Amino acid sequence: MKKFYLHNGTDQHGPFDIEDLKAKNITKQTSIWFEGLSEWTTADKIDELKELFSKTTPPPFAAKTTPPPTIQKPPTQQTTSVPEPTKKSKTGRNVLIVIVLLIMVVGGLFVANNVNSGGGGSYGTGGATYQEKVMTVEEIERSQPTNFLAADGNYNESFWGDKIKVHGVIKNTATVASYKDAVVRVTYYSKTKTELGSKEYTIYDNFPPHAEVEFELKIENYKDVNTIGWDVIQATAN
Repeated sequence: MKKFYLHNGTDQHGPFDIEDLKAKNITKQTSIWFEGLSEWTTADKIDELKELFSKTTPPPFAAKTTPPPTIQKPPTQQTTSVPEPTKKSKTGRNVLIVIVLLIMVVGGLFVANNVNSGGGGSYGTGGATYQEKVMTVEEIERSQPTNFLAADGNYNESFWGDKIKVHGVIKNTATVASYKDAVVRVTYYSKTKTELGSKEYTIYDNFPPHAEVEFELKIENYKDVNTIGWDVIQATAN
């Protein structure tokens, strides 16, 4: 039985018989050779292979330019019934608003009286300084990296479909805090949005505030995978 060899421009693969070639989804322009040919040729010039192209071939594979619809696990949908507003509930809201306003007025008078009388405590110094407020914001941001780091980007499969190349970007929305060594979790989903598994990768880079840092990952592709998603699950504050 005749054996065929394929070439993708970089590597040679084979040998394959005709049944193997049907599973490879070769195109008319696939480079091919078999014993007896003096040089490589294209698949559409070989009589035995013409039956593989009798039907319309699919369009060329295009890299996906949008991330999966959901990077995290799909949330469970919940429905909450909202009662129709009644005249009684409107009256209750009005009363609540009046009470809140009264509390605010009384509290304002108390603070004003305390300041005018030179009351002790931290209020006597005119309140917290700008530097103290900034430090407080930084402490919050440094303690919660995943609240300020978000992953985005796109990906595409390799020629043989066994690898996936991720072209990603990590954005830091923090005001003053910077981070490093972000851990990205890649999650695999089936066409029914079922989670098939996940794997974690560390991006060894620095992520300054209000900055976007690009990264690339070359990861394994698995059977029944339809889409993938990724998100930042951990990072270290600089």
